Amino acid sequence: MNWLNKHLSFKADLMVTLLNGLVVIGGVFVLNGLIARIFGLEVLGEYLLIKRTLSSIVGILLIGMSVGLPNYLSRNFNKSFGDNALIIFLFFTIPITVVFIYGIISFDIPGFTSNNFWVYLIFSLSISAQFITYALYRGYMNMIGANIFQLLGTAIIPIIIFVNIDSLDNGLFWIGTSVFTIMIIAYLTRNRGLNFFNFNYNKSKQIILYGFKRLPGFFSQFILLAGIPLFIAKSDNYESVAYFNSSLSLVRLSLIFVNPIGMVLLPRLSNKIAKGEKEDLTKMLKVFFNAGIVFSVIGATFCYLNTPLILKLWLGEANNNGVYILRFTILALPFYTFSGLTRSPIDVVSERGYNSLIYGIAAISMIVLLSVGMKLEIDLLTISLFSFLISNIIAGFMSSYYLNKLYNQWFFGFNIFRDCVISIISIVVISKVVSILKISLLSQFLFSIVSFILIAILCLHYSKTGWIAEIKKRIYV
Repeated sequence: MNWLNKHLSFKADLMVTLLNGLVVIGGVFVLNGLIARIFGLEVLGEYLLIKRTLSSIVGILLIGMSVGLPNYLSRNFNKSFGDNALIIFLFFTIPITVVFIYGIISFDIPGFTSNNFWVYLIFSLSISAQFITYALYRGYMNMIGANIFQLLGTAIIPIIIFVNIDSLDNGLFWIGTSVFTIMIIAYLTRNRGLNFFNFNYNKSKQIILYGFKRLPGFFSQFILLAGIPLFIAKSDNYESVAYFNSSLSLVRLSLIFVNPIGMVLLPRLSNKIAKGEKEDLTKMLKVFFNAGIVFSVIGATFCYLNTPLILKLWLGEANNNGVYILRFTILALPFYTFSGLTRSPIDVVSERGYNSLIYGIAAISMIVLLSVGMKLEIDLLTISLFSFLISNIIAGFMSSYYLNKLYNQWFFGFNIFRDCVISIISIVVISKVVSILKISLLSQFLFSIVSFILIAILCLHYSKTGWIAEIKKRIYV
């Protein structure tokens, strides 16, 4: 099992995390499509509503340990950080999760029923266990182990269980039980057990304070990610909830294409800063930010043009309502991607919790827009989608502002704008040309994907200057 703990190069970590991201995307696509076809869109909507709500609150339940643990552990690989984090999990996260689930039941939150208290509790704890296990392996820079356990908890185990159960409640229970058990074993294995005598007030305080400053950000993200589905669920229209959460999953999963950069960078940035090696960080970050923006623009454009076919292939059906929801939601992808990509660089250079401020203002803007829309009696779904888009645009621009402030460097210019415009035009032109061919829609879809991949390979191979050339340099060094 030593390969799970293997310490790889930056290039290898990036490739492993990217490959895992692609597999996770495929796994979640299969899972959502499986549930939609076996149980219907209503059950899929209920499942995604429960999962989105509980996943969005996990940062608060862990007191930010998902970012605090890898930040401090990567600086000196001190085992006591792992011990202290697990002790906090046992004596704080588990009790507060009980209180949280009880609160959900008491306030009659849409999608949650009172007779499933233990099901929700176990499922929520399994998500927290997966996050803290990922944080531990990430802190040790063992990205093979981190990614394998992420894949298990996010896709493989849920797919296996949903193939063999007859109801959503049973699925949640068995997923929660299996994932929680596997993640705790994985954590104890990498941490070499748990020594309660290693509990150190100062180290625990460091982890808690680092995460506590980011709690407003986690709470704001809960509002940004779970607020709209819960708001839509008030109308008891779980089909719209299914379409929105599936669209949101597409936005969040697309982040996996660039998220490996953030996942791999945080411990390395922390390590470099601890050693005083800052000279090359700004240039490296600029390259990856440019790549993230261009790739997200490409992804958003492609999904927007192919929305009906994507929904049909994915969920088995695509009505006008579903197409409308996905197209509106996917417009937020570039802003969501950029704000997510900048979280690690902002966190690692400042203890002040600027991300909390960024997401806090975005969440407030969402609440204000929803309130105004309700008073003006605007269609509930329309104002929900509009507030989601605007709040993510605000988060993206604020991330850019604080990034430039903290690193004293303007990361963007005419070149990145030019590349985005060229990418959009190229995708639109290729899609229009392919649509003229007298082949099936599925064949057009696959032909377009192959064309884009070939163009990307050619650009990567022949580019001698610009951010593409810099990425090749960074990867191959």
